[in-house]
Amino acid sequence: MTAPFPLDTIRAMPKAELHVHLEGTVDATTLLMLAERHGVQPPAEDVEGIDEWYRFDGFPMFLERYFTVLGLLRTPDDFHLVAERYLTTASEQGVVHTEFHVSATGHIVENSKEWGPIHDGIVAGCTAAATATGMSWALIPDISPHLAATDCLNAMTTVLAHDRRHLAAIGMGGPADTWTTDDFVPIFDLARSAGIPAVSHAGEHGGAEEVRFAVEEFGAVRIQHGIGAAQDPDVLKLLVDRDIACDVCPGSNLALAAVGSAAEHPLPTMLAAGVTITLGSDDPPMFQTNLLDEYERAWRWADLDIDDARGLCRNSLERSFASPEQIASWVAMLDEG
Repeated sequence: MTAPFPLDTIRAMPKAELHVHLEGTVDATTLLMLAERHGVQPPAEDVEGIDEWYRFDGFPMFLERYFTVLGLLRTPDDFHLVAERYLTTASEQGVVHTEFHVSATGHIVENSKEWGPIHDGIVAGCTAAATATGMSWALIPDISPHLAATDCLNAMTTVLAHDRRHLAAIGMGGPADTWTTDDFVPIFDLARSAGIPAVSHAGEHGGAEEVRFAVEEFGAVRIQHGIGAAQDPDVLKLLVDRDIACDVCPGSNLALAAVGSAAEHPLPTMLAAGVTITLGSDDPPMFQTNLLDEYERAWRWADLDIDDARGLCRNSLERSFASPEQIASWVAMLDEG
């Protein structure tokens, strides 16, 4: 029988969050602020209504909500607000480092925005939060694969031409039906030529071959979700042999029906196979979750103990793109706790 979840102990452990989408951190209060700022009718009139609106049935409805939020992020101040608010919240959960996925091609291609002001707004918000909390942070601009690869390449070329100091990696979002019919590989090649590694969503609703494709074709050094890998022992072995971590989001997987129930989640299988796991909240207010909730789900679903939880925190720190010196400092803090 699983022991009670030690919330305060886990909160005190230094940890990184490597799978969280900036746009997906917009909670009900922030959404209402953005709607009022831009004179837009919100989808509901109060916090309770927005929280209810965030309860959706299936991935298409989730994407509809997500794109609504993207449309409310219009100015550098908007991005500043969202970044600062989330990092402040994350710090209260013991997070010392966050890597924000940002829907770069969504903003640039679909909403006709320039990357420079978006980037600079996010950086200003992160810097303000870091000054107040001591947190570390980095950005992962994402490709949206429902868009044409040529449009994504043009957009990511502008991303890479701007200030690259805060870019930890280039990511691939989802859904992923076009991976084998359109050529996104040149985008990752371009990023690597600039010294920027690849990460990729894969195996969320897709199977093990999607994970293999992301590793072998995109050169992903970390996988977001990756739970489809559990369908194939050879792909699990690929992740272990190549030492590729999966940034798993149990609450998101359940909310979006990537798994039918907590009992069906492959997290225990992945851990038993030796896959390195980190935990993320993905789009926390949209899934009524936070990072500590994800640790509690992992605790219960995979029958963890305190050493296992400490191991997940260690994984998150060591698999981040932070500097070796920062990582060593955080790991020392974790070991002393």
